[in-house]
Amino acid sequence: MKIGIVGGTFDPVHVGHVAMAEAAAACAGLDRVMLVPAGIPPHRRPAVAPAEDRLRMCELAVAGHPRLEVSDLEVRRAGPSYTADTLRQLAEMWPHDELYLVLGWDAAREIRTWHRPDRVLALARLVVVTRPGYPTPTPQDLARAGIDPERALLCDVRTPDVESTDIRHLAGRGGSLAGLVHPAVEAYLRDHGLYARPRASGPGRSRDGKTYGQDAEGA
Repeated sequence: MKIGIVGGTFDPVHVGHVAMAEAAAACAGLDRVMLVPAGIPPHRRPAVAPAEDRLRMCELAVAGHPRLEVSDLEVRRAGPSYTADTLRQLAEMWPHDELYLVLGWDAAREIRTWHRPDRVLALARLVVVTRPGYPTPTPQDLARAGIDPERALLCDVRTPDVESTDIRHLAGRGGSLAGLVHPAVEAYLRDHGLYARPRASGPGRSRDGKTYGQDAEGA
């Protein structure tokens, strides 16, 4: 079986994440693609929403996509969510399956800055998906990024130009997220007060409302 892995903070998960997973499944003929939310993102500031909420939003986002599923592997594992550790665990769990790490080109071109990049590239083949705002990579581009072109598949499919940071800011202002996230994801984050800005109270009273950490290895 060919299994794809899409890692990330998913803070929140949006239509671009799902489109990338589906594009990779089609390009590489993957049987399953797992979204793996990071418990503790190692190369970014702490996530804004708690891990359990990000996991639940991913589950809502993949509903209706038969090849897509969600793993809580990194949420359950203590310490930084390094992709090398995740791939090692998956290889031990499914020794007879082929692992494919799905990355946008923006992330793939930085893979040599990751924790144990050689281990990552040995454990999984790459599916590199074109990213909005970036030129389509060539095999030569992969080689310059330290990726063996023979171990990577280029997927030139345009996916929605959506950023989680923009969604958080929009949600904080109470704006509509239609077309940016799955409707069930929007309902969930609204119901749980995720990304809501604290509201100023009247004179002499304290501020109220929930506050989370500051804006948040993407894989």
